[in-house]
Order: sequence, then C-alpha cells, then structure tokens
Amino acid sequence: MISHILLALAFSSQCLATHETKGEGAKSLTTAEFKDAFRSSGIVPEILPAALDPSVSFYTAYSSGDGKAAQIIPGSKLKVQEATFPVEFSVENLQNATNITSTTRYLIYMLDADAPSRADPSARSFRHYLGGNFTLTGTNSSVLSTAQLLSNQSQPFNDFVQPNPGPNTGEHRYILALYVQPPRYNTAGFESAGMSTVRTNWNLTQWRTQLGLGPAIGATYFTIETNPNAQSGASAIGGSAMLSMVLGAVSLGSLMFLL
Repeated sequence: MISHILLALAFSSQCLATHETKGEGAKSLTTAEFKDAFRSSGIVPEILPAALDPSVSFYTAYSSGDGKAAQIIPGSKLKVQEATFPVEFSVENLQNATNITSTTRYLIYMLDADAPSRADPSARSFRHYLGGNFTLTGTNSSVLSTAQLLSNQSQPFNDFVQPNPGPNTGEHRYILALYVQPPRYNTAGFESAGMSTVRTNWNLTQWRTQLGLGPAIGATYFTIETNPNAQSGASAIGGSAMLSMVLGAVSLGSLMFLL
C-alpha cells in the first residue's frame, strides 16, 4: 500500500511540474479547469460573481528567479520579487468568445483581493493595474506556443503597482481578468464614463455597469504567502490532481491488502 502511495506522489509531482513550468514545459488548460480553480479557491463567489464562466483560456507569465519566463496558472505561488509586471499576456480558444472580430480590443486588470490582509480585507479590491486597447499581435506566446499574444501601445488607466503585501498578513490572491472592450473606449479613456483612478475598495459590479462591460471572458490568479513559516504548495489545479492521485493510490493499496 505504501509503495503505491509513494508511486502516486511521484507521478503527481511530475504532473504538477508540467503545470507550473517554464517555457517549453508550459501546459494548456481548459476553460473548465480555470472555472473549477476559481471555485475551489473561494474567489468565486467571494470576490468574483458566481456566474464567472470563462470562454477563453487566459494566461500570463512572469520572470522567475532564474530569469526565464514562467507560466502563471490559477493558484501559482510567486515571491514578491517575482510579481513584477507580467512578461506577457496570451489567450487560447478565442474563437469561443462571442462578438469577437479581428479588430476587437480588450482590457485587462489586476487586483489584490486580500488587501491589506487576508483576515481583514478592508481595502478589497486593491487595483494594481488597469489597461485597455489590448489587441492580438498575430504572434504566438514564447511560453505556450499554442496561445496568441495580446499587447497594447496605449497608456494604462492605472499604471502597474508591484504587489508588496505586509509581513504576516496571510496569503494574498492576485486576480487578473480579461474583458472585451466596448468600442467607445477605443478612442476615449475610461474616465469618460466617470471612472475614478482611486485604487482601493474597487467595486467590480459597479465598475462593470459603469463601463458597460459584459462578463469576463477569461481570468487567472496567483498567490503570495506572507507568513515565513507557511509551507509552499501546488497550484489550485496541480494540488487537486495530486490529491486525486493519492486517494486513488490509497484505494488501490487497500484493495491489494484485502486480496
């Protein structure tokens, strides 16, 4: 029985490595996997609406400690020094989104759902970045070759502020979401709809109504743990896979013991 559990752990660790990997090892995820990860983390419905149903696979990448670009998937664990502005944004399955054309533009935000602390998120949601006029570049991602890059050339509404959570404030969840941008903002800033640049206590429901946005077509998130004694762990997706493998090994081991 023990040997089967160890085998399952070794195999699941290998599977996890394909999820939280760099460059060539990056892996495509289904929209169902994104949706399940947001629910298992509690972000849905605690922060994002229960109706979150991504139609595209939305990825970001960061510069890891060895200087290589690494894929971010839901639940990826970063260090503060790694949480600089993403190396890239990219998408898969864009054809599944509705009302999309070759000239469609997109907007992206990043927020801290646990500011100033997980136990007392009185500044939720803190907006770390908001930018519009993202378009498809026609180039594939250098991290995940099946994904298409998004980029923009315009000034963001809120410049990027690097996460710097206080010590011992718990695990912070940083959410990035992708929306179809209404055409009126192709030439007019979000301030034209009366939006404020204030970053704290951002009400996402009111914001969507204010800008006339539909639901997010894609989203992902990463975490930063501020407790120095906390155990590092897998992503939400990788962790679920590991648990399933271990439970399967236990069941198999029990059956062999009975035989």
